[in-house]
Amino acid sequence: MSSVTITNVVEARTAANEWLISHLPDRFAAGIPAYDQDLASWRIPVWLSYPGLEPIGPLGELIVDESGTVGKHTPLDEMKDRATKLYEQHRDQIEAPLP
Repeated sequence: MSSVTITNVVEARTAANEWLISHLPDRFAAGIPAYDQDLASWRIPVWLSYPGLEPIGPLGELIVDESGTVGKHTPLDEMKDRATKLYEQHRDQIEAPLP
């Protein structure tokens, strides 16, 4: 059992990104968390993200409880499939040289 208590947006986003790093490729990033009183947990969107670009689009969601544990999430294969589709739609923008 974790002794960490997630009390703010920065901590929730950090916990989500740590989970994403260990479960998905590096272009999956946590968006802005919102606390859900009914769940006593943070709802955190997952976005496709590339350096130098605005986030490309939403891929799914993580539910992070107050201990920092991801309890529920969009299935990993579903997030990967969405990422592939968004990449294909935005390939020119993603592969363009950085200014």
